Amino acid sequence: MRSSFYNFFYKSLTSCSLLALLAFIAAPVTLADHAGSAATESDNAVMLTVSANMTQIAQEFLATVAGEPSGIETAVGYNRHDLVALPYEHEARTSYVYWPFLRKGLPIDFMSAEQRVLVHDMLNTALSANGYLSTIQIMQMEKILADSEVVGFPRGTENYTLAIFGEPAADKNWGWRFEGHHLSLNFTVAPGEVSVTPTFFGASPAKILSGPLAGFRNQRGTHEAGLALINSLDQTQRAAAIADGNPPNDILAGHLNRPMENWDDWKNLPAQGIAVATLTAAQKDLVQRVLDEVVTSYRPEISTAYLRQIDVNDLRFVWFGGTQEGEAHYYRLEGTDFFFEYDLVQGMGNHVHAVWRSKAGDFGGDLLKQHLLENH
Repeated sequence: MRSSFYNFFYKSLTSCSLLALLAFIAAPVTLADHAGSAATESDNAVMLTVSANMTQIAQEFLATVAGEPSGIETAVGYNRHDLVALPYEHEARTSYVYWPFLRKGLPIDFMSAEQRVLVHDMLNTALSANGYLSTIQIMQMEKILADSEVVGFPRGTENYTLAIFGEPAADKNWGWRFEGHHLSLNFTVAPGEVSVTPTFFGASPAKILSGPLAGFRNQRGTHEAGLALINSLDQTQRAAAIADGNPPNDILAGHLNRPMENWDDWKNLPAQGIAVATLTAAQKDLVQRVLDEVVTSYRPEISTAYLRQIDVNDLRFVWFGGTQEGEAHYYRLEGTDFFFEYDLVQGMGNHVHAVWRSKAGDFGGDLLKQHLLENH
């Protein structure tokens, strides 16, 4: 059984990486503050197609849970519709959870085969081949955790959940989330517009050290891009970029063990590190490499829109911890709105948490403000 799991994992990694490259080469162009509100009529049409496709598949999923609960649901004591379909104003929509938790939504474990297929269809309306591969890898790595730990947390791909917030419709704002341990993908959808933050990817182990998959690293791109950037700096630049003290044990833009009144503290952190505007052209290219790794987890119609609104000269780069492969470290790229953290500290430097957030646009914040202005 374990051998077949590893074989499937390895084949998925190889084939999907190639698909990611092909998808990026074929990327259409769109401009936006989020992903939408494009500059040209053709660009608007592209994003209308994306949001409409997402809406249609969400509608198809909800159709599978319409009506009275099935006999299985009645016998076991759950209602698929009530679990997956939540009000748009539900407090869970603006709270992401990346640790083992009984989260809101319908778990894969409770879904029919048809519903599981539709979940993957929904993911592919939003993610690039690379982002989809990362998502599946994270889910599959729960098997490795289950085999290696004894703490008793529920592990397995069946513990990932889908939640749909509001009514998916062509003329309405609605949202959805796919979430489980080490994964939180959050979407707000409006006609021709999609917001995708917060985006959280994690893994434990970050790098597999033994067995047939020894050497595989989840989030390898952002890991290597960060190390390349810090090690491109000269002595004076490093003195400015590397902060004193130990690296944070977890991301700062999470809310694990934090009271609700402090959930937004990350938006007002003191300026740290080095201004990217002061770096050389080659070093700015390395900053752009980090941005590319983060944002192109999403399909080109979405990622291109986000990338075009992020100016590397607006960012600051700060680093904590060791600067060599294998050493625990944390780095952050932060601008007026863009915020990305990569934390490789827990598990003796082999447990990664990475999050991309928007100070104004999380959970569709920028999208919703725009629609309020347009409609009032």
